[in-house]
Amino acid sequence: MTVVTTGLERSHHGAGHAIGDLPSVGKLAAPVFWFLVAMPVLVGKAGLLEIIFPVGALTVGALLVTRDPARFAAFTWWLWFLTPEVRRLVDYQAGWSVISPVMVTPFAVGAMTWLVIGQYLPMLRYRAYFGFVPVMLGIFYAYFNGITQAGVAAATFALLNWLVPVTLGLYVALHWPLYPQMRDAVLRAFVLGLALVGGYGLIQYFVMPAWDARWLINVGMTNQGMPLPMQVRVFSTLNSSGPMAFLLVTGLVVLPAARGILVPVAGALALGSLLLSLVRAAWLAGLFSFAWLLLTMPGRHRLRLVAVGVGLVLCSLPLLSVPMVSQAIISRFDTLNSMENDRSYQERQEFYGRFLIQALTEVRGAGLGTIDTATKLTNEDGQLGAMAFFDSGILRVPYELGWPGTLGYVTGIIALTVGMLRRGGAPPDPFARCAETAALTILGCMVFEHTLVKVTGVGFWFFLGMAMAAKNHGLASQQAAIQPTGPGRQFQEDKQWTEA
Repeated sequence: MTVVTTGLERSHHGAGHAIGDLPSVGKLAAPVFWFLVAMPVLVGKAGLLEIIFPVGALTVGALLVTRDPARFAAFTWWLWFLTPEVRRLVDYQAGWSVISPVMVTPFAVGAMTWLVIGQYLPMLRYRAYFGFVPVMLGIFYAYFNGITQAGVAAATFALLNWLVPVTLGLYVALHWPLYPQMRDAVLRAFVLGLALVGGYGLIQYFVMPAWDARWLINVGMTNQGMPLPMQVRVFSTLNSSGPMAFLLVTGLVVLPAARGILVPVAGALALGSLLLSLVRAAWLAGLFSFAWLLLTMPGRHRLRLVAVGVGLVLCSLPLLSVPMVSQAIISRFDTLNSMENDRSYQERQEFYGRFLIQALTEVRGAGLGTIDTATKLTNEDGQLGAMAFFDSGILRVPYELGWPGTLGYVTGIIALTVGMLRRGGAPPDPFARCAETAALTILGCMVFEHTLVKVTGVGFWFFLGMAMAAKNHGLASQQAAIQPTGPGRQFQEDKQWTEA
């Protein structure tokens, strides 16, 4: 296929090299990194990872971010998959730490995209990307506001939580000429990642490793159940059951676009851990995703989707045959029919009633750093602040960003989402439809919690960017097939970018 020369490539010929052009050291960087991570754990010296893990990850990111965007994207996903578990192993072998440098690593590596995006800022004038501008302006408004109210450290940490997912999405969208490589690398990462996260989740439920139990006790997360076998809500390698469940839903949504013998195994393991997370919002999100894919997938792919769904259900039957498992899942399902007696629903309803007016009338905004885990950096004892737990993403956005920040943030998301869903004549791509569905599902879950930050936020922004990249790549392929070469073609390409 002829690669269309774009403004992106013309502005910086060094970025976006083909994977085959990358030196061997770059290809081996990620495997060598994970080997170096495993060694200290196996010899009981996991405390060394407080230095090895962030430094090594940043080194790998620096090698890949400009030379091989596809492998960089896959590597960042592996960091989101595994970093919390690495932190728990460090704490188990080296002693509990309230604030861990290991946990900053995925954000620091993701922030490397800022250096690349900085070179392509003129691209943001095109309609396809312009929605990112008000989103980032809204976040920066809340950041400077947060500095005055929570301090530089807390506001900066919160900025990473909000901004890194956005720029990762923009990064993959800008690299649309490499869409096929990016798609394949991400699919490989998710197939293997779902198998690992889902499989470990089942081990966690039936065995409960000592480092996970110790961590649950240290953080005091009573909503995760007891740190005992078959009495815990599965959180696998993630920080809690909520992010893990939404991550698994995201992976299951893109799984129909993957191929290989590991795909059904990964899907079955992921579905098992998703059920054992007992996160009802994620279950509903999964049902919505399946229905949306049935409506939007090209006709010839719908039968495969139905077959995948039936296969996953059949694979889950052995798990459901375990009495304690089936009892826990069925009792959780039953609460959907009797919400008036459900404690979690009542607490969320009470929160909405109590906080709705305050959130919507917070004109200036509380600022970044005043909510969530960033509040640890505002307390001398490193404990979470009073506003650490915020049950609604819909209310958190106006409360934290204020009216000016919310206006830009929401306007940009609407513009980008509408642009993503506009077909524009691009040929149907199963992965593109899966990416659209993943982004829409995560966005819809904002009613339950803030799903546009941290790892769930990476899911939304990354797959929104992938859907945009798929659309631009499809349109460019069509243009390449019908346009002449030479100056006339160059004029048509520039016109296409202006209208995109």
